[in-house]
Amino acid sequence: MAVTRFLLVALMAPLAFAAHRPLVPPPSSSAWRDSVRSFAEAHLQHTAWGPAHGRRDYEVTVWLAREEKVPVDTDALYAAAYLHDMGGLPPYAVQGVDHGDRSIQLVDTLLKAWGFPMEKSSLVKEIIDHHQYYRPADTLAIAVLFRDADILDFMGAIDVARIISLTTRERFTPDLSHAVLAIKKQMTDMPALLQSATAKKEGQRRVAEMRAFLDALALESDSLANL
Repeated sequence: MAVTRFLLVALMAPLAFAAHRPLVPPPSSSAWRDSVRSFAEAHLQHTAWGPAHGRRDYEVTVWLAREEKVPVDTDALYAAAYLHDMGGLPPYAVQGVDHGDRSIQLVDTLLKAWGFPMEKSSLVKEIIDHHQYYRPADTLAIAVLFRDADILDFMGAIDVARIISLTTRERFTPDLSHAVLAIKKQMTDMPALLQSATAKKEGQRRVAEMRAFLDALALESDSLANL
């Protein structure tokens, strides 16, 4: 019953989120956007860092920008959102090179081939740079909001789904017990990393989702002893 209650909360929460989030219109039709999305869907599939994560980062950044009244170049944001984690995925990752730095190394060649307006490529790389929660935030407003959006994807019901999807696949989640530890750590650490007022408020809602899940799971697993 506890997990059922959590699922009901998790299902209803996005409706509440959507109620105060303006509808994000799809980007205007452009061949290069189709190429970016098609490339991501064909070559960057991953349950935690794939194209769905990029699309969420794009939409949440647009929402944050509207709430914070920050202008957005949706061309640069769209490209950065889909490609910011590319450098962490095979065959593009390079050992010893941070995935964001590696993505920056790769994007120009791809974007030029796809017909992207290359006068905006420096902004794409600026948005990608320092998006990682473990690095200091950039000073550029849209880059700050993109980082906030990326951090928010490490919170809430979506984070629970992402972390559990990694169980047995990543070294830090060899089993469910370690996955739960990762969820607890993110629930504790991520809120303090958010910069914008809107993201901080949304982070509080997502922390409540995570806490509700962990409480329900503890109730049904002998205080997490039987996972």
